Amino acid sequence: MNQLAKYIIGAVIAIIVIFLAWFFSDLVIYILISAVLSLIGKPFMNYLTRIRIKGIKIPKNIAATITLASILAIFIGFFMFITPLAGQLISTIDTLDLGNINEKISVPLANLNNFILKTFPSMDPGFKIENIVVGEVQKLVNASTISNFLTSITSFIFDFAIGIFVVSFITFFFIKEQDMFSNMVLALFPDKFEGNVKRALDSIYNLLARYFIGISIETVLITILNGLGLHFICGVDFSLAIVLGLVTGILNVIPYIGPWIGGIFGVIMSLAQLGLHDPNLGMLILTLGLIFFITHMIDIFLFQPYIYSNSVQAHPLEIFIVILMAGSIGGVIGMLVAIPAYTVIRVFAREFFSHFKLVQKLTDKID
Repeated sequence: MNQLAKYIIGAVIAIIVIFLAWFFSDLVIYILISAVLSLIGKPFMNYLTRIRIKGIKIPKNIAATITLASILAIFIGFFMFITPLAGQLISTIDTLDLGNINEKISVPLANLNNFILKTFPSMDPGFKIENIVVGEVQKLVNASTISNFLTSITSFIFDFAIGIFVVSFITFFFIKEQDMFSNMVLALFPDKFEGNVKRALDSIYNLLARYFIGISIETVLITILNGLGLHFICGVDFSLAIVLGLVTGILNVIPYIGPWIGGIFGVIMSLAQLGLHDPNLGMLILTLGLIFFITHMIDIFLFQPYIYSNSVQAHPLEIFIVILMAGSIGGVIGMLVAIPAYTVIRVFAREFFSHFKLVQKLTDKID
């Protein structure tokens, strides 16, 4: 068989594998989440299996159960901490007087409209930017939107419950038999490539572990910066400030658009708690916006270069292009999985296509 035929067969097999992964995407996501959780629980599992009680080792089934229960306890504890704060946030949303908001923002918008008309005299005198803003707000906040939102929440809770059960079941066996996931991947490749695949998996585990740890640290830092800024600078209630900081920190995981969504949401919720009767409302809105903007700038120029570049060992421009391409293909979900997926592709490309100059350039920073 000549070299061209090998490449064609390899490409066909790759296309089939990609199609099956897309068709069973939910299952693939569950397996990948379970693999990450088993990786997190691996040190604790190893510690438990080394313990001896009266010379008897803890059985793997029990050790795996304890490890899984510990992981679930951490997540449950996190949600129990968030629930009261989320309740306060919902109460704040209930107190929103949309009519009062429209009344308050109409004056600064009218001033902005006059400034635009003076700056651009050729514009239609009937142009009113406040009509555009108010119209968009009314489109977003209506009975149909609220109904669809509640329906989506109900569906999400149901799917989330199923996902927890499936992920827990798979994770248990991944923790108990730590080579199971690696063996599943190795089964997709011929025996002669076993060494390449094992090296690739080791690199992927290392890079993704660093990436997810970095993302977690980034979320915590943004939560602290925004939370403390809202509380000490603007006087937002401490518990609400922290939950708003956490919301913005979580949304920040969505590249580029997440921080803006979180910032707008944070400003609106802060205004709802502080009240709209402040005579310096315009300055308050500007201060709130600056808090989120400055935090975002710190994230862009300090946090992200380290996390997105150093953790996965890729150039920032390279990461930027990959995220944009993934966003065009898969929207927000595509942007979320862009960096982990690109990391996997780069590592496997280095192992199997290192003779190509492009691959050499894209993977020369990987340890």
